[in-house]
Amino acid sequence: MKLKSPLLLTLLAAIIGGFLILKQINDATDRHGRAAYAHTEALLACGPRPADSEGLKKAQQYISTELAKHGWSTMSQSLVRDTPLGKKTFVNLIARFQTEKLENLEDLKAINTKGILGAHLDSKMIPGIPDFLGADDAASACALIIELAAELGKNHPELAKQLEIVFFDGEEAFGENITPTDGLYGSRAYAFTLYERKPKPQFGIVLDMIGHQDLKIAVPADTDRKLYQSLLNAAQAKGYEKHYGMAKGSIIDDHLYLNKAGVPTIDIIGADFNHTHWWHQSGDDLDLISAESLTISYHTTMGMLIELLGR
Repeated sequence: MKLKSPLLLTLLAAIIGGFLILKQINDATDRHGRAAYAHTEALLACGPRPADSEGLKKAQQYISTELAKHGWSTMSQSLVRDTPLGKKTFVNLIARFQTEKLENLEDLKAINTKGILGAHLDSKMIPGIPDFLGADDAASACALIIELAAELGKNHPELAKQLEIVFFDGEEAFGENITPTDGLYGSRAYAFTLYERKPKPQFGIVLDMIGHQDLKIAVPADTDRKLYQSLLNAAQAKGYEKHYGMAKGSIIDDHLYLNKAGVPTIDIIGADFNHTHWWHQSGDDLDLISAESLTISYHTTMGMLIELLGR
């Protein structure tokens, strides 16, 4: 018996429409975006990650374990600094690909480094929000770097060998805002090691707040123009250019001291973040994170790395 009722036709149209919508959703994400989302979720499961906390140590261990699966070795750069809350220990996690020895900073200096890829791992201590997780500020960026490292190690090992990855500690200030004496503790200490590198790395990329829904990025106005053009080239190659632009002014973030050390560094950071409803608010949780945005950030950053490391 053949059914040609309007109800059947409506049901068939709904089913076909559902498949088309699902396809559109799948087309907007890929395995890299979904993998970065899963890593973000795992990092948030470690709990809040302020400096010198158990949550931060768990997150560092998770990253080290994941990177080791893909041929990356990690080492720690520890430092003790005075803060508004007294002395604190900060630990940068640094990774290199297929190194025979990576135990201290002297080992790093002996390895040629063409580029640096970094993000801060710590979350901010916020009065009244003791369980603040910092999903996009900046667990999502660290999660994306794990996926980038995995893909580089698998399909671009010669490029991976030229890259140094850093997960900075202590980006967040203990006071309300970053000042010359509060915040950027880890990146400042790491930058001091760059003065002694011969040759120096040619570029740096810092990621921060790159996984939020309805992705909007605005790099600092004083960004090196060649690096900004590389970003635009990578975005345009994938049709993502609408998500990227330039801020009206400079931005204080982990790229600051890398630039001062003579390594031109681009800060790929969420646009107008200090006017969002979630920055340093309880809304910066997993619900804010989008696998589609992570897909966009993955392909744009990977495009830059392939171009810059391949020169």
